[in-house]
Amino acid sequence: MSLTKPSWLRYWSVKKNLSALNEHSSGTFYLINGLRFFGFVWILVAHTVFVYALYNGKSVFFQALDDAPFYLYWIWNADKAVDLFFVVSGFLISVILLKELNKSGDIRLKRFYFRRYLRLTPVYALIVMIFWASKANNYEWAWTNLLYVNNFLSPDKMALQWTWTLAVEEQFYLLLPLILLFIHKTPQRSFIKIMLGLLVASLLIRGGVLYYYDELWNANYRAMLSEKEVSLVFYGKLYDNLATRYGPFVLGVMAGYGYCFHQQTICTWVAASRHRALLLNIIAMSIIVFFMYFPILGEHYSESGGGLRLYVIFHRTVFCAAFTWFMLSVFLNFDHFRWIAKFYSLRIWHPLGQLTYSMYLIHFIVILLVMFQVNKMIKHYELPAAEALVIGVSSGAFISLLLSILLGLVCWLLIEKPFLNMRELFEVNRGATHAKPMDKSIGKIGNHDVKTGSNN
Repeated sequence: MSLTKPSWLRYWSVKKNLSALNEHSSGTFYLINGLRFFGFVWILVAHTVFVYALYNGKSVFFQALDDAPFYLYWIWNADKAVDLFFVVSGFLISVILLKELNKSGDIRLKRFYFRRYLRLTPVYALIVMIFWASKANNYEWAWTNLLYVNNFLSPDKMALQWTWTLAVEEQFYLLLPLILLFIHKTPQRSFIKIMLGLLVASLLIRGGVLYYYDELWNANYRAMLSEKEVSLVFYGKLYDNLATRYGPFVLGVMAGYGYCFHQQTICTWVAASRHRALLLNIIAMSIIVFFMYFPILGEHYSESGGGLRLYVIFHRTVFCAAFTWFMLSVFLNFDHFRWIAKFYSLRIWHPLGQLTYSMYLIHFIVILLVMFQVNKMIKHYELPAAEALVIGVSSGAFISLLLSILLGLVCWLLIEKPFLNMRELFEVNRGATHAKPMDKSIGKIGNHDVKTGSNN
């Protein structure tokens, strides 16, 4: 296909791309925009605290935790925001794949993988190349980032350490279409049973890793995060590993499957008991709040023992199961926390939600630069430790957020969005989601094929 220069240039039209940033398609899951943005803010605040401690010593980090009021505990549980992103991503990608599988009976693997490449790699490659050119820490390993295998490295060798999430995500999506095709082409297989099996396997793997490494089995949670010998094992084997982190993706995929094919079945089951929906929603919201505010890093709760081991094995799956139910209840209109859904669905979050990928890529670099200057200023004025912490973290997080939004917007307009526009050029289906259930179901529930929630 020969292209004239103007046809290429239209993909880089700032005016067009800026307009697209605020488009409000009827096919959009509005709730997800707010969840993405505030999930990113959650991570940014936690990383700001971490960087402040990096400049002032890890004792500052734990002292801040010990002195913090309970309503700030969410800052130290920001790893749940990563799981939140994994659930949302699993849901959206599964809906795209199931939509294609439902329509054609197949998944065009090359098209899917190329679409993922256009979605993630261009702006990521730019950040990686800048990082490599700067000769920053571990720059010689930056090539592993471009292959999405950087999470296989020891954490102390990883370049752009926070991008391990992209590696885990791409590795899972390399496998997901193959799993769905396998289920579809062997109709005696049950989709739900296979996904539940994968979910149980993820728990067994986490337990096995914890048991196999004595450093983890006998360590307290603070040591897992901060003591070098233990933390290298914790992050390398338990935290950054696809095998121990794919559970949230599976829950998102299961939600996508239920949304696509069994909306009526789910709604009928919920409505069968007068208070079932209310009870399930209260349980889900209670679990979410519990894990957001549970002081796992507190001296008492972080101690090694059976309780901590159970927490490490189950906490992500339980939190994500509750979050998955909340998300699905909103999409199917039987949630009892409408004000929360309405807040996260506000139109103002839509453009910010679209910028989260670019913002995530650059946010840690921004925090490092901002907090370096903030920390210098605080030391110059010789503020008391507690006051310095509050002022340093709050001002640093606020400035870092504003700069991340600004730089994220530039990256989105000039790199991310133009390459997303190229999906039209290569006839790559955007996979836009919609609110209607689909015609067919893959796999079986019990002994019946299922179509839009009804047995044949």
